[in-house]
Amino acid sequence: MKFLNAQGHFGVLDGRKLRFEDGLNVLYLPNEGGKTTLCHFLRVMLYGLNTTRRDSRKQLSDKTRFRPTDGNPMSGLLELEWKGRRIIISRQTGKGAAPMQEFSAYYADTGEPCTELTAKDCGRILTGVSEEGFQSSALLDGQDQALSAGELGDRMLALSTTGDSAMMYSGAVAQLDRWKNALRGTGNRGRYAQVEESIDQLNRSVARLDDLTGQIAGYEAQIPEAEQRIAEAENQQQQATEEFTLLFVAKREAAEREERKARENLAQLREALPPLDVLTEAERATGNYLDVKQARADAQAELADVTANYQKWKDDIDHTEDDYSNSSSSTTDIHIRGWSMVLAVLFGVLAVISLLGIIPFGPLTPYMPYLFSVFAIIALVVTFVGSTQSLDTPPMDFDEERVKLERRKQSAIARDAQTEEQLERAREKFREQMQRIAPEIPAEEEEQALQFMQDVKERKKVYLDRKREHDGLAEQYLNILDTTGPQGEARMRMNEAKDAVEQARQACNALHESIAVCRGKCEEIGVREELCAKRERLEEEKESILWQLDAIRLAKESLVQANAELTGRVSPQINQLAEEYLRILTADRYTAMQLYTDFEATCRRDNSAVEMDRLRLSTGTRDQLYLALRLAVCKVLLDQGDETVPIVLDDPFVNYDDRRAACGMKLLREIARERQVILLTCRRP
Repeated sequence: MKFLNAQGHFGVLDGRKLRFEDGLNVLYLPNEGGKTTLCHFLRVMLYGLNTTRRDSRKQLSDKTRFRPTDGNPMSGLLELEWKGRRIIISRQTGKGAAPMQEFSAYYADTGEPCTELTAKDCGRILTGVSEEGFQSSALLDGQDQALSAGELGDRMLALSTTGDSAMMYSGAVAQLDRWKNALRGTGNRGRYAQVEESIDQLNRSVARLDDLTGQIAGYEAQIPEAEQRIAEAENQQQQATEEFTLLFVAKREAAEREERKARENLAQLREALPPLDVLTEAERATGNYLDVKQARADAQAELADVTANYQKWKDDIDHTEDDYSNSSSSTTDIHIRGWSMVLAVLFGVLAVISLLGIIPFGPLTPYMPYLFSVFAIIALVVTFVGSTQSLDTPPMDFDEERVKLERRKQSAIARDAQTEEQLERAREKFREQMQRIAPEIPAEEEEQALQFMQDVKERKKVYLDRKREHDGLAEQYLNILDTTGPQGEARMRMNEAKDAVEQARQACNALHESIAVCRGKCEEIGVREELCAKRERLEEEKESILWQLDAIRLAKESLVQANAELTGRVSPQINQLAEEYLRILTADRYTAMQLYTDFEATCRRDNSAVEMDRLRLSTGTRDQLYLALRLAVCKVLLDQGDETVPIVLDDPFVNYDDRRAACGMKLLREIARERQVILLTCRRP
């Protein structure tokens, strides 16, 4: 690959067009003449402008740093030769869009789009390396020639394993560390910690559910004892009341006897009834069952009626439609108006005459054929108006009636199925309640169960009537006591017994309330089986995370081992190339160079046994050493594909004297035999 032409509004370039030739291209530009800008322009044209970067106090983003000084939108054109064909790459700034985001690449000879190149992958496809690899290899800056040992090793490993320096060793290790942190993390931020916390929370929830279940069982076990205390307190109250009533006159005694008799009868009636809450549920289930049963019977009757009469109703609609068709009025006589027919013929003749130009009509002559034709058509329409067929209005919409009939049939079928399902649910609920209220009645004996519920309902009605009568007697009796009873010891014992009954009832109600609260908390926590299933899934995820962490560890160890192997394999290549380049740069003054496994370099003078590292060298010699090393690295990085990649150097000889600069130019000419070299400098060596 080689660059041919470059032109753009980018920094100080101001639309200048630069041409490049094969071999060595030397561009002499003064300071602030655009050398660094041109380097970054070539990079942006290949890899695009990253508009997500923001300005910082230490460094400006590319879109700010290289904003065109001529005021034009940032844009550029780059013509290059790749695979034997000339390609033009364009990056423009659309209206209201981010700079240089409109990309196109096409062949210069045909104008056809180059589909291989995209805005995102253009540079990587052309050079074979990522933007970072291109910037650290093909772009050489005289102020920053040396690569660190870690960066150099990373790029070598990435090229040897993937062929793309975008996946560098440190990046891969960093990605593995990020995955590890995402799974393990620090504190409670990792997924592993979150899963463990969720498992602990589920364990606490299950334990809380078990504790609440135990509390409910304990409360329910206390209810019989509480009810027994209520019964005992009521008996004591009754005894105290009877004792108290003996102290009053015959009227009070008679009222007491009557009230007691009513209470006994009420107790007997009450004993003959099941518990009121159970009875209420049973009555509700019975009523619902009877209603659904009746709805089921109605649905069956409707379905039977529709099934029996469907064909008859359908035949009636067909017969009605046939009768209507046979009785429809006939077609009306066709009335043809003669005068309009004559006018139609006349206008038709005039249209033909005007079309042939036999009779001129002045400036309207071109339009007269169309006008006469319209008049002729209107006359024909008037001639045959009134000859259409007229039919009597149908008595109904037969198709709609058939659809309604079909809908009625389907509705009856659906209602039958729905009521059957509802009846089954109501029957199950009814049988469940009957098992609670009358377990001696077999579940299949529904008639017997219904008769039993009817008897219970009548007994309940009698009980409620007697209870109302008893309440009336009790109120009358209490009035007698309040108005005529003495305030003695018997009255106090009776009041104490009454308070004891109230306290026993409150204690029993407190147990029921506690049970309701515990059940509400259980519902708030959730179902135990679902929580256990969720805990099992989290346990499986925890095992999976541990497996992933182990896989990440193994992958990292493999990367470290591969990096060590790559370092030993690539180092001799770089060492040999760099030694040759250093010999040329120093005019055979330094003839030996050693690159160690950590990619730190030393050199040795001719006829000397002392190896000198970069700290013992002069500034110029150190720059020569690292320029040789960078050029060797460039060859290793860029010679991975079939196409050579141009090298762009920005003032690499800034610290060189004239002799060293001449040696540097000699080396660049040698390299330019294999690839295109673009040297940007402000001095003439």
